[in-house]
Amino acid sequence: MKIEKYCIITTTIDDENIASQISTALLKDHLVACVQSHTVQSKYHWNGALETNEEILLQMKTKASLFEEIKVQIEALHSYDVPEIIMTPILDANDNYLNWIDGETR
Repeated sequence: MKIEKYCIITTTIDDENIASQISTALLKDHLVACVQSHTVQSKYHWNGALETNEEILLQMKTKASLFEEIKVQIEALHSYDVPEIIMTPILDANDNYLNWIDGETR
């Protein structure tokens, strides 16, 4: 099984409704197998100021081949001017989990 074909896509958002819309849309379209959400505190520079905000971190398990389509959907639903959309390859995982991702995604 090719491990590099799987990934975790990460984004953050400060609105629970939009986080839910993103998660639901991607799951309904079978672009992701799973979305985990966590509340995080983010610090960053924005427009010359140091910002501190509570955000929702979404971690989505999927196939790397679906990244471009997922990115387009996230950008369409996201409220940020510059959303974080990062793909991290899954370097290793148990076969049953990877088979599950295959079965749940296109």
